[in-house]
Amino acid sequence: MDAVLAIAVGAVPCVAGLVVLLHGGSRVIGWLLVAHGVSVGIVLGLPSGATAGAGRLGLVLDQATQGMWTLLFLWVALIAYLLPDGRPGSRRWARWIHIGLAGNVLFWIGAAADREGFAAAHGGVEPPVALPAWLGAVGVLGLVVVTAFLFGAVWAVGWRLRRSGGVERLQLLWVVWGSLSVPTALLLVWAAYLARDQVPAFPFTWVLAIGALGIPVAVSVAIVRHHLLDIRLVLSRTLVYGALIVVALAAYAGILALAGAVLSSSTLAGAIGIAVVAVSMQPAHRWIERRIERWVYGYRSEAQAAWRLLGERAESADPDGLVDAVTAAVADALRAERVSIGPAGTGVALVHRGEHLGDLVVDLPPGRVLDASDRALLGDLARHAAVLVRAEQLNDALRDSRSRLVSGREEERRRLRRDLHDGVGPSLAAILLTLNAAQAKRDGAERDALLAEAREEVRGTIAEVRRVVDGLRPVAIDEVGLVAAVRLRAAALSGEVAFEVDGGGDAPRLPAAVEVAAFRIATEAMTNVARHSGASRCTVAFRAGDALEVTIADNGRGALPGVEDGVGWSSMRERAAELGGTCAIGPRPEGGLLVHAVLPLESARSPEHLVEPRA
Repeated sequence: MDAVLAIAVGAVPCVAGLVVLLHGGSRVIGWLLVAHGVSVGIVLGLPSGATAGAGRLGLVLDQATQGMWTLLFLWVALIAYLLPDGRPGSRRWARWIHIGLAGNVLFWIGAAADREGFAAAHGGVEPPVALPAWLGAVGVLGLVVVTAFLFGAVWAVGWRLRRSGGVERLQLLWVVWGSLSVPTALLLVWAAYLARDQVPAFPFTWVLAIGALGIPVAVSVAIVRHHLLDIRLVLSRTLVYGALIVVALAAYAGILALAGAVLSSSTLAGAIGIAVVAVSMQPAHRWIERRIERWVYGYRSEAQAAWRLLGERAESADPDGLVDAVTAAVADALRAERVSIGPAGTGVALVHRGEHLGDLVVDLPPGRVLDASDRALLGDLARHAAVLVRAEQLNDALRDSRSRLVSGREEERRRLRRDLHDGVGPSLAAILLTLNAAQAKRDGAERDALLAEAREEVRGTIAEVRRVVDGLRPVAIDEVGLVAAVRLRAAALSGEVAFEVDGGGDAPRLPAAVEVAAFRIATEAMTNVARHSGASRCTVAFRAGDALEVTIADNGRGALPGVEDGVGWSSMRERAAELGGTCAIGPRPEGGLLVHAVLPLESARSPEHLVEPRA
């Protein structure tokens, strides 16, 4: 009967290995599963002393195989080290595998030298081959290595699980779930002992061998059909109820022992234990389920904890890495592989005050989908993340704006230096030379001619200085005001286009920066109308309130399809953005083009930038 049962137990790993081999999985793992099944069938089906009747040869075989019981676990441990692709995780793990195999060999040698163990198993018969007694110490060393090798397999799976993702992570989770059959078998033995006050007669090695059958089955499913079930859900439920059973048994045993020591009635002690366990099961179940579900699925049932996680990550993040911190926090909250911000239509929308900032794109491991709880949590996190993403965008925009301001200032300084060096400087030097030459002339006519030449040079220099000053701030604004200066520019551009400038009544006191920006935007737009629009009429309107609104509308052909924004359009938008305003450029419903700039007054208002209103 034992032989038949051993063959049945060994057939399960063999079938699992053949399934892996036939479906193109890792050949190394497939053959290791077959080797495990064969070893289980031989070790369990051939008890010690079974070959004694075969004479001396049988005794020698028995002596040589005294330590071969480690084959019940050796192949499974090797599989754990090589999952899921049949290769060690690193060179260090490969070296450790070699050490573990060598430790098994040392243990087998030491077990073969165990005279007492052999005699006990063979009715006092001495081992046929006399081996040195010091080999027993070698066997002890081998046993230490074997033990470390078996526990190291658990560590290796955990090491790979922490570094894995996608399909590999799913495969490893299947193996973790299958390996729970071993502690389950041990728990059942312990529960039987607790219930019957004795260990079942079933041999311990049989319990482990049968309990370990979940591992080869899980390995074959992991390699061949890892999408069969949502392994995260299966694993979380298994861990929840397994932990609950352990807690219940431990609590019952502890209460039973304590009550039995105090009370004389074992029946009363058992009733008290049952009552306490029954009352504590519901809160214990909630506590265990919450923690295991957080480990497997993240914070989908704890929205407030997810919000705290997002806030803590954002608070501790570098200002330039705020978006990365936000997406990493969302990924941790959902236990996703990766979360990124993509274009619209690719995920959950990030909307801040009506502005679509992009979509939160969640990359999930294969085989997992977001359920209603996950989607609800993701929607809540997206609303909070949108504020942080917008803050990061504003920070980037501010940094870019500062960079452009610094670059613009340096470009302006370089232009001023070039204009003064190449224009005003040579003119002043020429005037000085002319005056020196005039002073040296004795003839009045020649001197008068040189002085006349100097006057012309002075006039040219004055014009050059005015041009440079006008580049800094249009002189016409200071002389006649913003609206009148725009009218002068409109008159200069008039020809085929009739310009009409509406000042909107009395102009308030405007910051100097707003005046310059409004003038530049208006004159740039009017120049574009005169040169490119084909319009016959253009109106320019100014309206001041909390902000200065500048509107330029024409009846021309409008923007040509497929034509990209030019430098002039970009310049107008940038001038408005520098003051915290906007500049929209688009077609008019009646035909033509509309430029509408809004320039805030308060943000640009400072004592040195204020100018008096013009009459």
